[in-house]
Amino acid sequence: MAGSGSNFVLDKGYLVLSTYNSSAAAGVTAYRCVTANTTTGVIDLNGTATAATTGIVQENVDAAKVATGKVVANVRVLGISKVRVSDTPGSIVIGSKVAPSGTGANVGGVKLAVSTNIPVGICVGLTGTVAAGDLIDVLLTPGMAAI
Repeated sequence: MAGSGSNFVLDKGYLVLSTYNSSAAAGVTAYRCVTANTTTGVIDLNGTATAATTGIVQENVDAAKVATGKVVANVRVLGISKVRVSDTPGSIVIGSKVAPSGTGANVGGVKLAVSTNIPVGICVGLTGTVAAGDLIDVLLTPGMAAI
């Protein structure tokens, strides 16, 4: 698709929780939703549609480095970001509000937002029918209220 891709406005480095995504041994995986602890600012994977997302992590970091508790990861907090689609995406089309999802191999990816979800943003780019694991372009909308 011509002209598609990420357009960053604001990225920020966040310290990664040493037990980041304790259910997986992969470490930090790019293009997933993260949330920052409101006291410490340390990020962890956000796979809960009813929890606010701080941003989308933009890089991979292996589990051994994460375990040191000293890793700072690049997180897109404003602009357009690639985002991984969850295992249960629903019917996402351009203009759909999307929210984090906690299901399957693509936990921290996004799904079609429904009632009570706190959206991470609005889909602004995709190719064809969206399937689990695909990357889509999302306009990040921090502070959007639950649907």
